[in-house]
Amino acid sequence: MPASWKYFALRTVNMVVVLVIVIFILSAAYSGATEAELEGVVSESIRMQRQQMEEEPEIGWDEWERRRRQELEEQFNLHVPIHQRVFYQAFDVLTLDFGEANTMTTDAGDSSQVFDIIMDRLPNTIMLFTTAAVIYTALGIAVGLKAAQNAGSVLDKFLSLFSISASSMPMWWVGMLAVMVFVHQLGLFPAPDAHFGTVERMGRWNYTVELLQRMILPLIVIVFVFFGTRAWTTRNIVTGVLQDDYIMAARAKGVPERKVIYGHTLKTAAPPVITSAIMALLLSLGGAMISEIIFRWPGMGLLLRVAILDHYDVPVILGISFITTFLYVFGYYLADLIYGFLDPRVEVGAESRGV
Repeated sequence: MPASWKYFALRTVNMVVVLVIVIFILSAAYSGATEAELEGVVSESIRMQRQQMEEEPEIGWDEWERRRRQELEEQFNLHVPIHQRVFYQAFDVLTLDFGEANTMTTDAGDSSQVFDIIMDRLPNTIMLFTTAAVIYTALGIAVGLKAAQNAGSVLDKFLSLFSISASSMPMWWVGMLAVMVFVHQLGLFPAPDAHFGTVERMGRWNYTVELLQRMILPLIVIVFVFFGTRAWTTRNIVTGVLQDDYIMAARAKGVPERKVIYGHTLKTAAPPVITSAIMALLLSLGGAMISEIIFRWPGMGLLLRVAILDHYDVPVILGISFITTFLYVFGYYLADLIYGFLDPRVEVGAESRGV
């Protein structure tokens, strides 16, 4: 098997193993809460059924309740040991069978399936953090490249100061400050609203316009916080490459600076620049989810906050945990693959170890 395919197979197996381990840990962590909730569901179901029965069964209320409880416990796997329940729950989550939420529903109220609830919000989160990541990555690479070409310039010094200052500001603090200034004082953006409309109630066009208006401010905040770090990282990578002997030799031979930068330097710097950009994309996911709470953006972050604090809906919490875990693990997997295919030395290293 070629080294590239061996490298791909190894990284794929690593991703699957990590994902399975994390899901089993999450299932074990939530097993106690899940058991308590299911026992509550069983007791409530028995109570409701008993109220609906017009007369006492022949076997008596106590025996009927004991048998009914036993049936429901078998239905919810409460009769098996805890390690088996953890396994069943983890298997269901890994097969995207998140089950039904205890109290929560989709925004339209037409489904209480956890998968539907998450899919109702996930596109909004992806739209927010992906758009932000594309903007600050493109700007960061352009500005970082310019700063590397002019090391020690005013731009370079300003970028250093800005990256340290912006990256040290907590996302929630910048978001609250932005809401206070641009929403409440200047009135440039609509106020965050927990009761965001739905397509069914507002219509596709009005919903899209409202969504874009509410997206601008959190987008600005995310780009502001992450742009400096992205630009400074690119600057440091490119500066290191510019010190290589073959770059110095190309400049000494009179090769045009544009060709040196875009033909030689970026080719060498591509693996770390691209992989660090993917890492930044994953970091922005966490930042975007925090921003969703501040700006009441209808995404995964706000959904998780509501599921924990307002409902403590364990199936929804576990489903969101799986989706975010998968995004992070897959992101690292993708970055690892890209780095391996862009840098042949990684494949040679894998081959030399007999992978």
